[in-house]
Amino acid sequence: MRGIGAPLTNHPGVDKISFTGSNRVGEAVMQAASARTASVSLELGGKSPILVMEDADPAQAADWVMAGIYFNAGQICSATSRLLVHEDVAEALYAELAERMDALTLGDPLAEGTDLGPLTSAKQRDAVQRYLDLAEQEGLTVVRDAKHRTLPEKGYFLAPTLYRDVPVESRLWKEEIFGPVLCGRSVTSEAEAIQLANDSSFGLAATVIGGDPERAKRIGRQLKAGSIWYNSEQLVLPETAWGGFKRSGIGRELGPWGLSAYLEVKHVIGPA
Repeated sequence: MRGIGAPLTNHPGVDKISFTGSNRVGEAVMQAASARTASVSLELGGKSPILVMEDADPAQAADWVMAGIYFNAGQICSATSRLLVHEDVAEALYAELAERMDALTLGDPLAEGTDLGPLTSAKQRDAVQRYLDLAEQEGLTVVRDAKHRTLPEKGYFLAPTLYRDVPVESRLWKEEIFGPVLCGRSVTSEAEAIQLANDSSFGLAATVIGGDPERAKRIGRQLKAGSIWYNSEQLVLPETAWGGFKRSGIGRELGPWGLSAYLEVKHVIGPA
C-alpha cells in the first residue's frame, strides 16, 4: 500500500479497484476501499493441490507435477504446492520427481537451457529460506533439497525442494511459500484426496491426474477452486475466468466475467 497504491485506493475518482498480490496487501486494499464503498476485485494467494490418483502413469504425472511447482521457481499464485498422491503410486512418483529435479539446470533465466531461475529478491529468498529452516526444525522428510546440488553463486537462488509425508498441521503444508518448495503426502482413497485438497483457506487452482479422464473430471468438479486442470499443465485461456474462492480473492479476471466486474447495471425508467 506504499507509494502509489494508497492514493489510488483512497481517491474518490477511482470507482473500481483491482489488485493482484499478497493477502496482506489485499486485505489492506479491501479495508481502505470499504471506507468509501468502492468496488473491489482481488486476486490473492493460493496453496493449490495436485492430486495423483492410483491409475496415473507416474512418469507422465511427474512431468505435470514439476510444471505445476517449479515453473518460475514456484513464484506463481496458482503453483500446485501440495501434492496428494495415492499410496499405490507414491514411491514410483517420488522416484520420478527426484530424477527430474536432479536434472534441472539452475542459472540465468534469460540463458538458453536454464530450467530454474532465482527468486525475485533477497527479501523473497530469505522469506522462503525461513520455511526451509522451519522444515528442518519440524523434522520433515526430505526427498530433495539444497544438500543435493550446488547453487549458482550469482543470484537469489534456492534449490528445488521436495518434502514427503508432510503433516497437515505443518505451516509448510498450510501457508503459501511462493518458492520452489513442494510438500507431499500419501492418500489411501479418492475421498481422502478430495477432503485434504479442500481442507485449505485458499481455493485458487487445482490439478487432477489419473488414467481415467472422466473420473479425473468428476473429481475436479468436487474441488473448491476457481481453475481446475486434469491431465494437463496449467493452461490459462483469455476467454475463461481467472480467480478463486475463500482467501484466494474476490471476483474474476479475464473473459466476460472479468469485463463485467468493471460494469454497473443502470435503469432509466419513465412513462410509456
